[in-house]
This record gives sequence, structure tokens and C-alpha cells, in this order.
Amino acid sequence: MRMNEPPKGRSSAALAVRGKDESDWGLIGRINREALVWSLDGAALDPTTTSADLGTYLDRCARAGIKAVCVLPCHLVEARRWITDHGWELDLCGVVDFPLGANPIEEKVAEAGRLIARGADELDAVMSLGLLRAGRNDRVLEELWQLRTVAGSRVLKIIIETPLLSNGLKVRAAELCLEAGVDYVKTSTGFHGPVKPADVQLIREVVGTELDIKVAGGIRTLGDVARFFEAGANRIGASAAPEIVAEFDRLQGE
Repeated sequence: MRMNEPPKGRSSAALAVRGKDESDWGLIGRINREALVWSLDGAALDPTTTSADLGTYLDRCARAGIKAVCVLPCHLVEARRWITDHGWELDLCGVVDFPLGANPIEEKVAEAGRLIARGADELDAVMSLGLLRAGRNDRVLEELWQLRTVAGSRVLKIIIETPLLSNGLKVRAAELCLEAGVDYVKTSTGFHGPVKPADVQLIREVVGTELDIKVAGGIRTLGDVARFFEAGANRIGASAAPEIVAEFDRLQGE
């Protein structure tokens, strides 16, 4: 288990771009490649993904130098085997109660434990949105605390599904994540439409520098990455992560 850490002297590529030109060209020369690839998570979360697809994708992510890849529970064991057998420098993110977040707390916690046992280095768990909307803050907190306990020293990201929430609920969800001591607020699963930079800005206002923010949903280009870094994100989840790195390399070469 590699348990990646950010490049020395920089906690996120976002620090280099916030408040500056947000175009794809604007990234070149202001962040280095190491910081960019550390901030990217690949995603192999399409339910139609085959074992062959997964192997090819992991290879592409490893060659690009990407930090981690999120995979479905059904692929976690074979993904760990691929990584071990090939000696790839990749962490694995296991997704908990994905993509609905509708299971009872005890089932979520049990699934999180199983994912860790199968080789997950990090956990991306979907918050119980029904409980959130019902105002059951105590139950949501209990869920987050139990997930935090199971995750232990592993990075725990909580998906709050911003496309489905009002601004008030986004704020409440971020506040609960802050109170529970998770590592990241993650905007969305990507199954309910693209995320907006304004949502990241809102979450950043709530969590300050106490928590990191991961963005996922509709991010396909280096320009997209720059916009979300500018908004306050620390990590970006995208199935197009290898293509984004290739775009950076091409522009840097030019």
C-alpha cells in the first residue's frame, strides 16, 4: 500500500493556480507535472467496465503517473492484483454505497471494512442524502463517525452529490463532514450531471482550510481542471485523467 503524499513543499496543485489565469495554457509554467498528477484521480466506475477494460485503464493511469484510481467494488480485488503484479505506483479508491448512498449505516460500515480488506487505500463514500434532507443530522453524523473509525488512517472522502442539493443542504453537508473529521468533501458521483465551480467555492467557504475538496463529474480537459483548482478544489476525479495529463504534456512541449 503506497498511501501517496503530495509533492514536498506543495499540498496541492491548486495552490499554484488559485487567483490566476484559469485557462489550460495558464497552468503551463505555474505548476509542475508532479503536482498535477498527484491531484488527479482516475475513475473506472462505469458499470459496463470489463476486466480487460480495467487492466488497460490502470496501465494508462500508471504510465501517466496518476496518484490513484477509483474502481467499483466488484473490480477491487483484481485491480489490486493488476497493480501488484505489474509493480504500478497506484493507490486504489474503493467506493462505498455507490452511487446512491441509500443503504443503512451498518451496511455502509460493513462494506467499507470489506473494501479495505480487499485492498482499498482510500474510501469514497456517498452520504445518506435522504437523512440529510430530512434534517437527521444526528444520524448522518453517526454514519460519518463510524466510517471515519473504519477508515482509520486511510483517506476518507464523503460524496455529498451537489447536483441534487440546494445551497442550504450543501452547506449543511459540508458542516457535517467538518464536524465528523473526514478528509475530503467530494462533490458528486458524476451520475447526476456536471458539478459547478460555484459549488466548490461554497464548500470552501464552509470548510476553510480544515478539509480538502475533491471534484468529480464532467471533467474532461485541462481547462476544466484549472477552473476547479481556481474555485478551491484540491483533487480532481475524472475518467479522462490520462488524457488530461497528455494534454498538459503536449502544451508544455509546445
